[in-house]
Amino acid sequence: TATVLASLAGLGYLMYEYGAVPVICWYWGPYFFTNAWLVLYTWLQHTDPSIPHYGEGEWTWVKGALSTIDRPYGIFDFFHHTIGSTHVVHHLFHEMPWYNAGIATKAVKEYLEPKGLYNYDPTFWVLAMWRIARTCHYVDGTEGIQYFHSLEDVPLTKDRKKD
Repeated sequence: TATVLASLAGLGYLMYEYGAVPVICWYWGPYFFTNAWLVLYTWLQHTDPSIPHYGEGEWTWVKGALSTIDRPYGIFDFFHHTIGSTHVVHHLFHEMPWYNAGIATKAVKEYLEPKGLYNYDPTFWVLAMWRIARTCHYVDGTEGIQYFHSLEDVPLTKDRKKD
């Protein structure tokens, strides 16, 4: 708490000394952009209509680790050490160095894909983001195995048939 307050005090001082616009442009802008990107990236790694969510009686560590999805992120794979396109392996072997993840992903994919346990979506990440935002809104409960549902599938009051 003390360091957060000290950081905010420092930002307040910088705003007093240089004005609000430079602090917003050089601190808050990059801060919000970076955090938005990290949330988006993490969301895409763990969210898809095909990814199950397990209730307390169904969840195991392996099921949880396999409930992630690899996606290609283009140039961002380079900047993020391929964590998005090797995310399933990252969850299975979280202590593995990033530079071995590509080789391990090939081996894991070869083993898991025939069993239907490897999740990969080749969709361009921007299109995947749009599809997920439109289709992954809620799960029905916390028991058993759940999949995302879309609010677009919920009938509106005006669309219900009258009895």
